[in-house]
Amino acid sequence: MPTVPLSPQWRTVATERTVLAVVHNVTAATRLFDILELFAGDPRVQIVFTCPGSSAFTDGTAEYLAARGVTTLPWDHAIRTGFDSAISASYGGDLHEIAAPLIVVPHGMGYNKFLETGNRKPYSDFPLPG
Repeated sequence: MPTVPLSPQWRTVATERTVLAVVHNVTAATRLFDILELFAGDPRVQIVFTCPGSSAFTDGTAEYLAARGVTTLPWDHAIRTGFDSAISASYGGDLHEIAAPLIVVPHGMGYNKFLETGNRKPYSDFPLPG
C-alpha cells in the first residue's frame, strides 16, 4: 500500500485518485484500517497517511503504523498537498487545513455521544414501580 504521494513516473500502476488517511492515535488508526480495506483491492486508488499530532493519546501510533509497513507524510506537507479525498476517525486538530473533501467516521462505540454531567440523580432516588 503506497503511503506517500508518488510521482506518476514511479508508479507501477496508474492511480486515478489519492486518498489521505488522517491518523490521530492508535484507536483511530484501527478504525481507518477497517475502512481503507474498501480501497485495498483497487489499484486506481493511492492511500497516503499523515498524523496531525493533535491527540493527547498519540503514544504508540508511529509504532502501530510502522508495524503495518506504513510511513507517514508529515502533517505540514500533507496540508500543502491536494488530495481527491481525506478520511479521519477523529475531529481533532486542524482538519480544515486539508485540501480535499473530508469524511469523518466514528472510531468506536459512543463516539460523538453527548454526555450530561452534574444533573443525574442517583439510582436510589428514582421511584420504584408498583
